[in-house]
Amino acid sequence: MIHTIEPLAYTIPAAIKVSGVARTSLYRLMSEGRLVAVKNGRRTLIRADSLKQYLASLPVADFRSSKKITA
Repeated sequence: MIHTIEPLAYTIPAAIKVSGVARTSLYRLMSEGRLVAVKNGRRTLIRADSLKQYLASLPVADFRSSKKITA
Protein backbone atom coordinates (compact mmCIF):
# COMPACT_ATOMS: atom_id res chain seq x y z
CA MET A 1 0.00 0.00 0.00
CA ILE A 2 1.42 3.35 -1.04
CA HIS A 3 0.91 6.30 1.29
CA THR A 4 1.12 9.78 -0.11
CA ILE A 5 1.97 12.72 2.07
CA GLU A 6 -0.14 15.76 1.38
CA PRO A 7 1.74 19.05 1.61
CA LEU A 8 0.94 21.42 4.47
CA ALA A 9 1.60 24.43 2.24
CA TYR A 10 2.24 25.32 -1.38
CA THR A 11 4.61 27.76 -3.02
CA ILE A 12 2.88 30.24 -5.32
CA PRO A 13 3.79 28.28 -8.50
CA ALA A 14 2.64 25.00 -6.89
CA ALA A 15 -0.64 26.57 -5.71
CA ILE A 16 -1.29 27.79 -9.25
CA LYS A 17 -0.63 24.31 -10.61
CA VAL A 18 -2.80 22.37 -8.14
CA SER A 19 -5.71 24.83 -7.99
CA GLY A 20 -5.88 26.38 -11.45
CA VAL A 21 -6.23 29.81 -9.82
CA ALA A 22 -4.24 32.54 -11.59
CA ARG A 23 -1.21 34.12 -9.91
CA THR A 24 -2.80 37.57 -9.72
CA SER A 25 -5.94 36.08 -8.19
CA LEU A 26 -3.89 34.24 -5.55
CA TYR A 27 -2.19 37.47 -4.50
CA ARG A 28 -5.54 39.29 -4.43
CA LEU A 29 -7.09 36.54 -2.29
CA MET A 30 -4.13 36.72 0.10
CA SER A 31 -4.41 40.52 0.39
CA GLU A 32 -8.16 40.19 1.07
CA GLY A 33 -7.44 37.63 3.80
CA ARG A 34 -9.32 34.87 1.98
CA LEU A 35 -6.17 32.74 1.70
CA VAL A 36 -3.74 32.26 4.56
CA ALA A 37 -0.12 32.72 3.53
CA VAL A 38 2.99 32.36 5.65
CA LYS A 39 6.58 33.39 5.06
CA ASN A 40 9.57 31.08 5.30
CA GLY A 41 12.45 33.45 4.78
CA ARG A 42 11.76 35.13 1.44
CA ARG A 43 9.48 32.33 0.29
CA THR A 44 5.70 32.78 0.46
CA LEU A 45 3.71 29.64 1.19
CA ILE A 46 -0.06 29.25 0.97
CA ARG A 47 -1.44 26.90 3.58
CA ALA A 48 -3.01 23.85 1.95
CA ASP A 49 -6.01 23.88 4.29
CA SER A 50 -6.69 27.50 3.37
CA LEU A 51 -6.52 26.76 -0.36
CA LYS A 52 -8.85 23.76 0.00
CA GLN A 53 -11.30 25.78 2.07
CA TYR A 54 -11.35 28.57 -0.52
CA LEU A 55 -11.95 26.15 -3.40
CA ALA A 56 -14.71 24.41 -1.42
CA SER A 57 -16.43 27.77 -0.89
CA LEU A 58 -16.80 28.43 -4.62
CA PRO A 59 -20.24 27.87 -6.17
CA VAL A 60 -20.85 24.69 -8.11
CA ALA A 61 -20.99 25.25 -11.87
CA ASP A 62 -24.42 24.61 -13.37
CA PHE A 63 -24.20 23.27 -16.90
CA ARG A 64 -27.85 22.26 -17.07
CA SER A 65 -28.94 25.57 -18.55
CA SER A 66 -32.30 25.50 -20.30
CA LYS A 67 -31.24 28.28 -22.66
CA LYS A 68 -30.52 27.10 -26.17
CA ILE A 69 -28.28 29.03 -28.49
CA THR A 70 -29.53 29.19 -32.05
CA ALA A 71 -27.38 30.15 -34.99
